[in-house]
Amino acid sequence: MDEIKLYTIIIFTENKPGVLYRIADMFLKRKINIESLTVSEIESQEMSRFTIRVKGDHLAVEKITKQLYKIIEVVKVLEKTDEALVFKELALIKVATSNAEKMRGVEDIVRMAKAEIVAVGSTYLVIEKAGSEEDIDSLYALLKPFGIKEYVRSGRIAILK
Repeated sequence: MDEIKLYTIIIFTENKPGVLYRIADMFLKRKINIESLTVSEIESQEMSRFTIRVKGDHLAVEKITKQLYKIIEVVKVLEKTDEALVFKELALIKVATSNAEKMRGVEDIVRMAKAEIVAVGSTYLVIEKAGSEEDIDSLYALLKPFGIKEYVRSGRIAILK
């Protein structure tokens, strides 16, 4: 049996209503869980680019890659592993900072993690971090003891090397 790995599937489609539903439905029918999904228009505004991160064996990923072409609006599908991509995610983390000492501690971690403080309130800091999934998970773990008030993270964006 094939080894379970993480794959990034990049799909170029015509920018039409209902395409996201049809793509998501295809993954649902094949019982492949979508780990992350990012959609955006590309250079040509009539086209969209879907970047989908999935976990599965090579055979299942190869099969769904071929089946995605059955969707009329799908123009091109690429299935890649991390080695073939340049990729990032973006996270915003709102951390409680009830006193100056706590704020300094958070600022030290932010500097060390090469993140950025993008908003400051009387009881919180909002930190922005762009990087790999591991970079963001690591920063989250370091900030957790300070009290995370809110956390949001994008899906993966990726381009071929």
